Amino acid sequence: MKPTHVAFALAIIGTAIPSVSNLGNFASQVSTARAEASRIGDDMTELTLSQQEQAQKNEVAIARYQNGCIPVVSADQLSYVSLVLNLPVIDSVSGQPIPVGSVVCDAHGNTGVITDDDSAPNTPGVTQKMAFTGDKSLVDRQLSQYQGAAYYMPSN
Repeated sequence: MKPTHVAFALAIIGTAIPSVSNLGNFASQVSTARAEASRIGDDMTELTLSQQEQAQKNEVAIARYQNGCIPVVSADQLSYVSLVLNLPVIDSVSGQPIPVGSVVCDAHGNTGVITDDDSAPNTPGVTQKMAFTGDKSLVDRQLSQYQGAAYYMPSN
């Protein structure tokens, strides 16, 4: 082999060696980028599903208001209060919990159904199956029909 060929081959090898280590870095960067893209895709899927679920719950809540849900007020009956998941709703006149299966709502767009798991027969049904609507005009219109509502959330 001629000395110029040897020098040329050594030059090629000399420039290729640093490139091999760069290939490892490049592969690592590609792997990191793929993982980040996958995470972003998963986040977008989760957000889309969450948005679809919220839209369905909005429709459920609207139907509950339109079909005459029972509004919940404070114990003194002077103001509306928010529904709370897993708490019973009490009739302030009789002091008894409202019946299982009743559909309840508040002035903030929250609705729920009173359910009972029957694991403890002496405990009242609690608010479950909650759904929300942001349609404030619908909520206000429906609640204006219930002057003097007498159902409240118990204070713990």
